Amino acid sequence: MTGKPGTSAVRLFLAALLLAGVSACGGAEEYTVPSKACDRDVSKDELGALLPSGAELREKQSVSDRSFSCQVYVDDLMQFAFTEYFGQRKFDVLAYAKSGRLGKFDQLRASDVSDNAVVSHTRSVVMAPCPKAGKNYILNLELPNTEGDHSDDIERFVRSYLPTGLAAMGC
Repeated sequence: MTGKPGTSAVRLFLAALLLAGVSACGGAEEYTVPSKACDRDVSKDELGALLPSGAELREKQSVSDRSFSCQVYVDDLMQFAFTEYFGQRKFDVLAYAKSGRLGKFDQLRASDVSDNAVVSHTRSVVMAPCPKAGKNYILNLELPNTEGDHSDDIERFVRSYLPTGLAAMGC
């Protein structure tokens, strides 16, 4: 063996480090969870808890006179969507949800996010007063291609997003 003692160990370590770096570069890239969804501020942590892993994230939004919709796709499959409305008349969200007038819910329950809100494993509907824009604001959020119980994560997201949504809709 020639050279200083430990030189071979240092070279071996550097070679292993270089090889690990090359291997890591060859793996699938993960998207970065954004701090905005369709130009609306969101909590990265709360949104990230609702999205699956994947390589690519993209958004699609639509706007009308009284509504705003945002769909988030991971690897071309819609994983997260919300629609906001203002100017709505007041109704009992839980009663409407139980009757089926708000669509399908899996394991429906009242939510404490608002005094007029429901949540299920993959969906939430919240109504809040919107006096500036008139009548009420509604946030309808769903995870259309998700299985399992995500109700706690949905409620955390809605709690963090509600002030942003209300402000964006002029409430």
